[in-house]
This record gives sequence, structure tokens and C-alpha cells, in this order.
Amino acid sequence: MKILVEEVRLYPLRYFKAVLRHMGPEFWIVATFPYYISWIWASGEIFPGLEWLENNPTVASTYLETFGMYMGETWEFWLGAIVIGPLLGGGTVLYDDFFDHDIDKKNPRKSSLPFQKAHTKPRIILGSSGLLFVLSLVLAMLISPGFFVISAFIVALSLVYSSPPFRFKGRGGLDLLTNMVGFGILCSMAGFIIAAPLGEYPWLWLVPMIFGTGCLYILTTIADMRYDGDSNIQTIAVKLGLARAAEASMVLLLIANVGILSLGLNDYLYSPELIHRVWPLSILEFLPIIYLRITRNENMILWVIFFTGSLMGIGTFLLALNHVGIWVF
Repeated sequence: MKILVEEVRLYPLRYFKAVLRHMGPEFWIVATFPYYISWIWASGEIFPGLEWLENNPTVASTYLETFGMYMGETWEFWLGAIVIGPLLGGGTVLYDDFFDHDIDKKNPRKSSLPFQKAHTKPRIILGSSGLLFVLSLVLAMLISPGFFVISAFIVALSLVYSSPPFRFKGRGGLDLLTNMVGFGILCSMAGFIIAAPLGEYPWLWLVPMIFGTGCLYILTTIADMRYDGDSNIQTIAVKLGLARAAEASMVLLLIANVGILSLGLNDYLYSPELIHRVWPLSILEFLPIIYLRITRNENMILWVIFFTGSLMGIGTFLLALNHVGIWVF
């Protein structure tokens, strides 16, 4: 705790805001979306406690009482989302930034972050990540032993991804594998185990989850490949180069989409009729990456990630709607 005391005592609000911004809130959805979708597979609901809310109407005078009762019914889902997103996701970002502190100073996309602008000591970043990891594991124990084990594995992957001597981030291929396992498997299992035993998990769903996650991860490495390459961090994009990295992301996306279409045509989780209506989204997802491959304009990479990821998310959400009986044909 000594590594945090001085700055926290002098500027507590400034410190809190800097940590929150540096935790990468915009990236929490990468972890919470697979968590949420798998929770839907397990619970059969599109929103936590929706059936309970329908059976327990409230009036203005009892809002607080009803809210307390609602949270009593759904607290595991919401606490799990906080653990997976802000705590584990944020802790992972901070831990990685500790080891990349000097490298990120040269990266315009990251040099504007609060800890960089304020020239904060790297140990402050390390201490903040440690606090988030510990808090996430403590809260995970309140949910279930299984959720705690999954959370512990996520922490372990965060450590080997960023820190020497493992430093999987700098070993092109292992960085991809780490993220495919972390986001595609563990975050997905974390959501499912909230509402059902892990033994009931729809294991074939891991195919689109793993390879879809891998597609997006490769694109994120393209965003920083110039600065990672200058610092000799051999991410998958640095190792392959922009063109081949874009091609690799399309191959993974193809496998993910073939998996989604095959599951639907076999009436697994969602109906074959739905596939006949959503398959054009599978084609549209490729267009931003194809544009990137043709133009090789890495300055457009954030837009490519946004559009590709959004289309993937919309398509997956439509599958979930069909699963719970909202969008049925």
C-alpha cells in the first residue's frame, strides 16, 4: 500500500479519475459482451431479472424497496459483470501499461492518457492494477467457487501476457492464443456459470467465440504495430506485417462465421430460420478488413475495429434474441 499512499492522500479525486480513465473503459465491453451472451444461453433471459420485474410492478413510493429486492434477485450477474469488466479488464490494462510505460510515451494513442501526461511513477500503475486484481478475486469468491477459479485464470493470463520472463505479448502467436483463451473461453464461461452449471455449457459455441475474439485481437495489434515494432515487441501484427495480419484476421473471422451458420442450421442455440435472415451480416463484417487489406491504411484501423466489432456484436445479439424467444420466425 505504501506505493499508493502519497499521491492518493494529496490528490484523491484526481487519482481516482486518472485510474478510471487509464483502465480503458471503452475496452471493458470486450470482456463483458461474451460474459453477457453466455449468461443469456444459460438463463434464457435477455435482461437480468426481467421476469421478476414483470411480476413485481412498483410505484414511485416503493422504488428503493423494489430496487433492493431486484438486486437481491440479480446481484450475482451485476457483481460478475463488474468483476469481469472494470476490475479484471481494468487491472489487465493497467498491468500491461506498467511494462509498456516507456514505450507508450512514443505512441500518440496512449501518450495522452492521464498517467502518461502526469508523468506518474510506474509503480503507481502497478499498485493500482494489483489492487484491482485482489479486489476482483475477493468479490469473485462471493459469487461462487467456480467463478473464482475462472477469475484466477484470467489474472494468471494477464500476468504471463505482460510480464517477463513469459511476456507472451512479445511472442507473435502466443499473444493471439492468450487473448483467444482469455476473452473467447474464460469470459464466456464466467457468464454462463452465473446462471447454470458449467457442465451444461454449449461447448460448440466456443468455436465462434474463440475465433471471433482472435479476429478482433489481430486488428488491435495492427493499431500499435508501428510503435511495437520500433520497440521490438513482436506481436502477431509485427510478426506478420499489416497485409498478412489483415488476411489472418479474415481467416479467423471466416471460421467464426462458418461456426455460427453451422450451429444455426443444426438448430443449436438458435433457429435455422434466423440464419436465413442474418447471413448478410456475416458478409458485411469482412468489408472493413478487406478495405484495410487493399489500402494498407493503418490510420483507419480504429474505424475498422469499430465497424467490424459492431457488426459482429449486432449479429450475435440477434442470435441471443432468437434464443430467448423474442425474435422468432
